[in-house]
Amino acid sequence: MQKNKIIILAIIVVIIFVGSFVWFLSQKGAVPSGGETPGEEEEEEEEELEETFSLSAKVSSVDVANNFLVVKPTEQETEIKVIISETTKLVKLEFPFDPKNPPKEASFTPIKTEIELSGFKTGDNVFIKSRDNIAGQTEISNIDFIHILP
Repeated sequence: MQKNKIIILAIIVVIIFVGSFVWFLSQKGAVPSGGETPGEEEEEEEEELEETFSLSAKVSSVDVANNFLVVKPTEQETEIKVIISETTKLVKLEFPFDPKNPPKEASFTPIKTEIELSGFKTGDNVFIKSRDNIAGQTEISNIDFIHILP
């Protein structure tokens, strides 16, 4: 009987030791190797996510003579000067139907028409795609394309 108690006690000690070891390894995996807490890692990821290569905006003004637009991004107070280069594609997207009387089919392809900078008007909704990170910029260049949205 005494031998059985010793074996049961030894099994309980081994189970506690293995459980503690597994718990320790799982906690070690939750903390990054730099000693940061999980919350610190999330903050760093949020900062890294601030790279922006496109934006939706409304045209505030057009300067054809100096090749730039001034736009106000959606849900922001600041305006951004968008410098147009020779390689920037300017496209107007249009519905292939009357928006007041849409077709019954659920899908369609918008009509794309290349335009000049003079085709932009104040109040146009635009989508701008840049080759560079434009986060926090008040003047952007190296623009891939600008679409006037329908």
